[in-house]
Amino acid sequence: MFKTGEALYVKKHFLLKVLLVSLNVFLIILGGFFDLGKGLLIMAIVTNVFVIWEMRRIQPAVLMGVFFLSYVMYLIPYYFNDYIISAHVKYYKRELYDQVLGIHLLFLSSFLLFLKIKINVNYLKIKDLIKPRNNVVVFSFLYLILLAIIFSIKGSSVLGGSYSTYIDNLEQQGGSVEYFYIFFTIAFFFTTNTTLRYSLLFLVIYYCFITITRGYRIQFVQMIILAFVLFFDGKFKTIYMMIMAFFGFIVSEIVGLLKMMGSVSFDDMMTLFDKADKGIIINNQTDVFYSSVVFLGLIKDGVFSLGLRLWSALGFVWNWFVPSSFVWKEARLPLFALDHTTLGGGGLISAYFYVWFGYLGPILIGLGLASLFNKTYASADQKTFKIVPILVLSLYPRWFAYDPGNFLMRFSIYVFIIYMGFIFIHNYMKTLEKQMT
Repeated sequence: MFKTGEALYVKKHFLLKVLLVSLNVFLIILGGFFDLGKGLLIMAIVTNVFVIWEMRRIQPAVLMGVFFLSYVMYLIPYYFNDYIISAHVKYYKRELYDQVLGIHLLFLSSFLLFLKIKINVNYLKIKDLIKPRNNVVVFSFLYLILLAIIFSIKGSSVLGGSYSTYIDNLEQQGGSVEYFYIFFTIAFFFTTNTTLRYSLLFLVIYYCFITITRGYRIQFVQMIILAFVLFFDGKFKTIYMMIMAFFGFIVSEIVGLLKMMGSVSFDDMMTLFDKADKGIIINNQTDVFYSSVVFLGLIKDGVFSLGLRLWSALGFVWNWFVPSSFVWKEARLPLFALDHTTLGGGGLISAYFYVWFGYLGPILIGLGLASLFNKTYASADQKTFKIVPILVLSLYPRWFAYDPGNFLMRFSIYVFIIYMGFIFIHNYMKTLEKQMT
């Protein structure tokens, strides 16, 4: 009787998702002929909320869903109150915003549709789905790598400086600062000793201090998220987690002001509200959305021709294996776009995949992400591949809004390969120990 009732619930829930997604697709199609921007925005918010609800048993995924939601919520003043949400003007056009919104809605719809109903019904924690290994030598070696990365961070403090200080820091600093996440995650699973594991938190504190003083806001945020995933997932009720996330957002904004101005005062904070009172809201979310609009504007103007888009897509695949410095400019969409117009940088993952693969792109990436989470939380079995979603659930500030080639694909491949390498070393050491006894 219980199984029959459960099956009926799943069937009704699935039909509701199909109905919602069908409505979304219908609106997207009609949006090509009529002004339906407000309707698309409403459905994007509703669909995103459904995504959060579907993943409610996975706390890190709830945070990720709320992060996704912020990028559509900041469009409300633009669509309903005619606020200015970009300092750039060339592609600041309602029809382009509507098209990007439709593409992003397609991504959210795909993600929702393919997410398993009752995902993680047993409330599994991602850190418990990977087999821990106890190897002090490997752990110590990884700890030294982490220290080396921290001490290799270059640049000057932005405190008391200016935005130019932050720019100088970026020019001096390579990508090593974010490889920290890979080795940090692997180190966590090479000890079962509580003291050694918590010693990693000292590195977290120092890493956060360095990234804040250098103006690296996203790196700071990602480190906090990764520490939460590994150490605090499930430790707090979701409502308390959301309250802490809100305060985390405030801290992130303060770090952003430090990056821009070198100091933060009460008056500096109030200028954010003053601009809103004057009908202007410009921040990371609105800048990223405008960059997505630019991508579509360049397609419309013929700059992104079909051949160039295919060449860019090939560069995206190449970027899975090599750093961005080894990838041609056309595959790095914001950098290429800067040759033709101004923009704030970044871009929504849905817009990236649309440029590379057309309307099929947002559907495929939504399917891919949903499949990853479905497989990860399908059982409590400890599998090596499950180290990948740890980074996916931690680095979304990068891959969702800036660079999916590097931080969704390449980092996932790298962490898996490096982790497998250290497992091989661990097993080899264990074999030698047996032979010597």
